[in-house]
This record gives sequence, structure tokens and C-alpha cells, in this order.
Amino acid sequence: MAEDVEVREVALRRADESVSVKFTRLMNATTSRYGVLTDPPIVAVVTALLLMALLVARNYDVGGTTLMALVVLTVLPLLIAVVLTLSLRKARGAVVEWLARLPFPVENMNAVLNGLGESLEITFAGDPPATEAINAELDKVHPDSFVTQSSAEERRVEIRIGVVDSKRNPAASNHQRFARVTALVEGVLLPLAAKQRIVEVRVK
Repeated sequence: MAEDVEVREVALRRADESVSVKFTRLMNATTSRYGVLTDPPIVAVVTALLLMALLVARNYDVGGTTLMALVVLTVLPLLIAVVLTLSLRKARGAVVEWLARLPFPVENMNAVLNGLGESLEITFAGDPPATEAINAELDKVHPDSFVTQSSAEERRVEIRIGVVDSKRNPAASNHQRFARVTALVEGVLLPLAAKQRIVEVRVK
């Protein structure tokens, strides 16, 4: 029991040291599918459009329930952004907990949390599995994720994450990348690690 506690503490310490000491708003937002609603440009655009509608309604002497509804709608995007920002303050703890549960370290997770990273480099303790076998498992997660490099000598395999950045809505693609990485780790790398020990996973 004491040994298990010690192993757990070591894993938590390792995970805690592998990510930023303090998450930015962007990093917190990346962990949630609703994080896009905290993106300042999106909040500003939606609020501006609703404010214009409110001003037009007032110019046309619209009143009563309709005007009140427009007032509420105008404030709503900002209110949602504030509530979500506060609720995502514990995102770092959740990421650390997830990393600590893994039997191998995931390095440079900060890149994913900041909307970066194109591939995962996996270092095995022995010979890596066959590319065809890995691709078969990757395809179950997403067809855009596949092996791009494999080296038996270096015992390394590189996997394409397969998320294309969105110029119109980068916050959404940031979360898609985070979700894809967690899905690849849990759905593919954990089962592989049970058969062939993984020394390290690194975001590149």
C-alpha cells in the first residue's frame, strides 16, 4: 500500500512538472469543447452584432418584452464567457491527473494546450510494432491519424495527429487537437504499451 502511494506521488509529481505551472485562458479553453465560447474575438463579434440589433430596435421604438430579450441576449455572450472561464480554472488539475494515470510520460503537452503539435513521437523499449498493425488501430480513432515514420533502430514511431488548423475558428481546432491526442493515447498507445513497453511519448 505504501509503495502504491509512493508510485502515485512520483507519477503526480512527474505530471505536474511536465506542464506549465499556470494555465493561460487559451490552455484552459483548449481542454473543453465549450472553450471556444471564451474566445475574446468570438465573444466580441457576437456581442457587437447583438448590440447593433438592440440599438436598431430602440431606434424603431421597440419596447416591452422584445427589447428586454435583446438586452439579455446582448449580455449573454459575456456572461457565458465569464462563467466558463471560472469553471475551467481546474483544467490544469484534470490534465495533471490524466498524465499521472498513464504508464509512460507524455512530453511537450504544453504545445497541444497552446494549439500546436502535428505529430506524436513514440519511443518503445524494444522493437516497435509493425506499421500496418498500428495504422489499423489508428484508423479506429480517425482516418487522418497514421504512421508517418518508423525506425526499428531507434525504436521510434511517429504518428500524425491529423487535425488541420482552422483560420476562421482556431479555438475549435485547438480543442479538436487536444481531444485527438487524448483519444490516440487512450485508444491506441495504452493498448500498445500493454504489449510493448513505451518509454516516452513526445508531441512534435
